[in-house]
Amino acid sequence: MGSKSKPLRLKKKSKREEIVKDKISELPDSILCHMLSFIPTEYAVRTSILSTRWKRIWASVPNLDFEYRDDSVLLADEYDSESYAGFFTFVDRVLSCRDPLDIKKCRLHCDCRKEDFSRIDGWIRTVIRHNVVELDLNVKIGLDEDIDQPLELPQCVFMCKTLVVLKVNSNCITYTPPTSGCFPSLKFLHVSVEYPDNDSMEKIFSCCPVLECLTINGMLGLDDVLNFNISVPELRRLRLELKLDCVYNVDIKHTFFVNCPKLESLDIKQDILSNYLFENVKSLVKANVDIWYHFEHDQHACATALLAGFSNVKYLSLSARFLEGGCLPAFDNLSELKLVLYDCYNWDLLTELLKRSPNLEYLVVEHKEYRGCDEDYEEHETYSKHVLYSKQRWRKPESVPVCLISHLKTITIRGFKGYPHEEKLAKYLLKEGQVLSKMTIYNDLAKEFSMSQRASKACRVEFI
Repeated sequence: MGSKSKPLRLKKKSKREEIVKDKISELPDSILCHMLSFIPTEYAVRTSILSTRWKRIWASVPNLDFEYRDDSVLLADEYDSESYAGFFTFVDRVLSCRDPLDIKKCRLHCDCRKEDFSRIDGWIRTVIRHNVVELDLNVKIGLDEDIDQPLELPQCVFMCKTLVVLKVNSNCITYTPPTSGCFPSLKFLHVSVEYPDNDSMEKIFSCCPVLECLTINGMLGLDDVLNFNISVPELRRLRLELKLDCVYNVDIKHTFFVNCPKLESLDIKQDILSNYLFENVKSLVKANVDIWYHFEHDQHACATALLAGFSNVKYLSLSARFLEGGCLPAFDNLSELKLVLYDCYNWDLLTELLKRSPNLEYLVVEHKEYRGCDEDYEEHETYSKHVLYSKQRWRKPESVPVCLISHLKTITIRGFKGYPHEEKLAKYLLKEGQVLSKMTIYNDLAKEFSMSQRASKACRVEFI
């Protein structure tokens, strides 16, 4: 007789075995620090309560990110003084308690009162002592503050050998760089200032021996007379975004002299075009120009000088509400063009660009609406109703532009409304584009254009 088999019993797991393993905490310190470097420092410090393992991880994080924003501080209202004081105490403690390691990146964005300038100055000096690589300062003070003693950017910032990226956006920080030996490693500089002055700005530009990327965002006053000399031997990208207090009845007094032999990319965005003088910019490949006002201020000479300065570019984006076609130079090297037209004015500008760009291969025409366009034109004495009407009409060139015969391959039309002049333009390009391979129109007027005559049998028309 066979023996009876014993019933199978499942062994219970111990409580210790039932605990889910914390695999993240088992990662090396270097990986945990890297993970925490992507979140604000406030949250990184909070991880110290998770366990003993996490208690001091935050202290070795190479990136610091502090932010305190309170509109009431800027608007001179009653603000939360406890929260405000808490932020300053928090930053003090983090900087004093973290491990004595190098800082890769420090981001400080805060609204403050001028009585705390000394503490902010101390924070900046501390991160510089820790060989910071990237410093991002966005410091604003209230509207009621009398800046009799502004926050001076510490001299140690200019002399820092490890600093590669510097971003400053402030209405209270001033600059007095030393005469020589500063910014030995700085490659990226982004400065946002209100009412800049010639001396301090030019000193910064002139003392950056390895600077490759320069961005200037500025608010200009009506009475400012600025003459910026941007002579930077290693600069490859320049971006200027300048606004005026008022754009009406203004005589332009701003001049930018640009001498950058290695400049490859230029971005200009202004309310009203300044005077631009270019020297030694033959390496320029790409230009992006966006001008809000133009015709009111008789700036044809300014526009001509600007466009002539980079007529050798291969890529051009042009957005100018009232730019005239007569100020255009020849763009013999241009292969890609983006033209933004507002309320379908200045079709002549497109015609002239096609005529003056014999090697153009890619064309983007974008139509945007600007409600004030009619009023602005009508208020200007040189634009009669007849001239207004003519500027809204597409008129084909007397002869087919060379680019349409031999080079233009791709056309994109955005913001297509289906107006008669838009249809005439699209049909003309289809008819005369002998090597055209693709036209994309961002609209639903597919039926009308699918039957349009086209010179290139291989061309397909897409509607999106």
